[in-house]
Amino acid sequence: MWSWRFARVAGIELRVHLSFLLVILLGAWQWGGLGLRGAVFGIVLTLLTFASVTLHELGHSLVAKAFGIPVKDITLYPIGGVARLGRRPKTPGQEFLIAIAGPAVNVVLALGLGALALSLYTRPMLEASLTNAHANQPTLITLLAVMVLSNVVLAVFNMVPALPMDGGRVLRAVLSWFVGAEKATHASALIARVLAVGLMSVGLFMSPSNPMLVIIALFVFVGAGQEVNEQRLGRVLEGVQVADVVSPYAPKFSPATTLGEAVKMLTMTHYEAIAVEHFGTLLGVVTSKDILRAAGEQGAWGYIAGLVRSEVPTVEARDSLEVARFKMSEASLPFVAVLREGLFLGLVTEMELAVVADRLSSAAFRRDGAARVGQPNRIA
Repeated sequence: MWSWRFARVAGIELRVHLSFLLVILLGAWQWGGLGLRGAVFGIVLTLLTFASVTLHELGHSLVAKAFGIPVKDITLYPIGGVARLGRRPKTPGQEFLIAIAGPAVNVVLALGLGALALSLYTRPMLEASLTNAHANQPTLITLLAVMVLSNVVLAVFNMVPALPMDGGRVLRAVLSWFVGAEKATHASALIARVLAVGLMSVGLFMSPSNPMLVIIALFVFVGAGQEVNEQRLGRVLEGVQVADVVSPYAPKFSPATTLGEAVKMLTMTHYEAIAVEHFGTLLGVVTSKDILRAAGEQGAWGYIAGLVRSEVPTVEARDSLEVARFKMSEASLPFVAVLREGLFLGLVTEMELAVVADRLSSAAFRRDGAARVGQPNRIA
């Protein structure tokens, strides 16, 4: 939401969020003390820096696609870029290579731009341009020097070993080889939160205070917790097949169902997505929101046939709920159709995922608690 596509590379949508305009304005303001030329330079520098960010995210994405992991899009935000993967890497090796690919792109860019700059100017001239960047009118040498530095900073900063940053994912991948994915995630998240607290302290108590450091620290602290929750949710859902949660009592419509009949059915069910089938063949899905909207516009005697969404993501009955969750994410839809050798069994929605995850997570917590109660106390 609030983002727009501006390009498509290797089947990956490149999008920019509305808030990105703030970064452009900030770039113009930072260099605006040098007049109109400085403001224009600030805008150009900001756009080129985020071009490096985009290439960084493409590095992640193209390696992920090489491993068969779908990539839905890359969105640019004021704090950087985010690539949405269709599923998690299957092995620590995959996660390691995907995570390190982004910073590696920035290293290559820094080396390439550095070689270009040194072919045009001497090293003392480049160093002087950085030292006096805001004192003189910016030129090509200033642009090259700042872009080299920016890519070095992007590479180093992203390799800080704190989830959800690239360095944290590299650390988790390495630890996973020795202690498994779940313990590695908890250890990496703990390290990330310790670093975040330290970073926040520096940002708050340095003179003058640095709000950007505080924002980054909050991002790391919250993101680390999300990584732990994501790992736990994936483990829970991975152990359940979608066929086990498909309800044989879920309502189904035919194309000839009237809107009035559909609305009446909605008053007796909690389902937000309902399958439309014809003699056992899935035709598509209608949502409760579409039904209520159409009923208000057309009245009770319209038919749901015109509301059917025929593009429905599907999973096999033997697939896990984790597969179903990523299929929903990939399609940006809150449901998937479950098939067994082509035969439609029913729908699984986000609601079923939430219910199953909550039930199994609670059960796992109780088992872990009981196990800890039963263990003798140890004094290290």
